[in-house]
Amino acid sequence: MMNVVALTDKETLEFQERIFPTIDDNEILIKVHATGVCGSDLRIYQNGDNRVDYPRVIGHEIAGEIVESGKNITRFQIGDRVTLGAHIPCGECLFCQKNQGHHCIQEKSVGYHIDGGFSEYVVLPKTFVEHGSIQKIADTTSFELASLSEPFSCVLSGLYEANVTPGDTVVVYGAGAIGCMYIAAAKKMGAASVIAVQRSAPRRKKASEFGADIVIDPSTTTVDEKVKTATEGYGADVVIVTAPSPAVQREALEVVKKTGSVLYFAGIKHVKDMEVNTNHIIYKQLNVVGTHGAPRTLHLEAVKWIDQGLIDFPSLITHTFPLKETEKAFQTAINKEGLKCVVTP
Repeated sequence: MMNVVALTDKETLEFQERIFPTIDDNEILIKVHATGVCGSDLRIYQNGDNRVDYPRVIGHEIAGEIVESGKNITRFQIGDRVTLGAHIPCGECLFCQKNQGHHCIQEKSVGYHIDGGFSEYVVLPKTFVEHGSIQKIADTTSFELASLSEPFSCVLSGLYEANVTPGDTVVVYGAGAIGCMYIAAAKKMGAASVIAVQRSAPRRKKASEFGADIVIDPSTTTVDEKVKTATEGYGADVVIVTAPSPAVQREALEVVKKTGSVLYFAGIKHVKDMEVNTNHIIYKQLNVVGTHGAPRTLHLEAVKWIDQGLIDFPSLITHTFPLKETEKAFQTAINKEGLKCVVTP
């Protein structure tokens, strides 16, 4: 038998005992050691998702150990310490053929279409083994840190799409775990100045700790004026929005300089009609991009960043919980206490 925490309805997590899983010749069984709580997990928990049928074990930021593998598996061995990507590419569609499996036409993911990481064990089906991202981690990398590889790969994808280059001034809206990853990684990639925008005082402190040169409280300061003052009137080279706010998305187009880049990372709940001043995009000749997920190549790169400790990954994990306290982990994340919550089955 094994223990899992299953989502059985909106805002209903149940600790359950299930039959120990068996695998076929093309599958892998992972003993889960760490699973991060993602913002998308919270959305599924609070609002449901049309891709998720109940009951479902959610969670896709997974790191663990291979304990069984089918006889047709040659690339991995029992005992391998690994971390997983989230997507289950089909391997055949146009996107998969172009190393864009995170945009696979079938749109399948761990924790959505198959049971995920809030469990003692996870079965990786043939399609995931063949086309998904399973990356080995260094012996010196903890499973908790390895569980950051999936979200950090998404951050790397955003940084490359926004074309952050040495000498840039970068504005980051939001200083949760993702925002702090952006702050630290942008500095590591050579940004001359990072400006963080965050209402919460504890998270403004975190932004400074992760390398923000200027931290703005938008409830007391006009962000556009502050950024223009800091950039001799030009505006920021790159603006990254990790906060799910229509007002912030609009403001980003104002604080970016001419020919600059705006990256929309966070989606907006219940989108209907949202007014955007496209004149900013046209007459400032902006590069406006959005990113969702990351290809396998960037998941591999994220693992290298973590293995080599290129930024302060340990400080991102502020809370850990045993499997039985998964709901407490969710509530801690919902209340925005600390940064990243990790469940350690």
